[in-house]
Amino acid sequence: MTRFIVASSQACIGCRTCEVACALEHVAPGAEFHPRLKVMRLDELSVPVMCHQCENAPCVGACPFGAITIEVEAGLTPVIVKCDLCGTRERGPACVDVCPTAALSIMTEEQLSALQKQRNIATAALLSL
Repeated sequence: MTRFIVASSQACIGCRTCEVACALEHVAPGAEFHPRLKVMRLDELSVPVMCHQCENAPCVGACPFGAITIEVEAGLTPVIVKCDLCGTRERGPACVDVCPTAALSIMTEEQLSALQKQRNIATAALLSL
C-alpha cells in the first residue's frame, strides 16, 4: 500500500517547523542541514512541498523545485534524496508529528481517491447552482 504525506495550504502557517524536524531526523554527523521538504510561500499562501513516492516518478527527470534534491559529490554517483516517510521512526514522519496546525497528514491511495471523489462531488454541486 502506497502512503504519502498530504499538506493543507489552508492550515499551513509557513512556520517551517516541518522542515526543521525533517532535517534533524535525517542529519548525519558532520552533514549539512537538508530537509526533504520545503515550505513554499506565496503572498497569502504557504504549503510544504515534498516527494509523493511516485512509481516511475516524472520529477526525477524534470526535478521540480522542492520535490526532490539531487546530491552530487565529486567522483560519486549522484544520489536522489527524497522523503522516506521517516520509515525507521516509530511515531511516523517527524514533519507530521510536529506540525502545530496539523496541516500535514499521512494518506493512502484509497483515502486520497475518496477525498478527490468528495471534492469532485462538491465542485459539481457548486457548478450546478
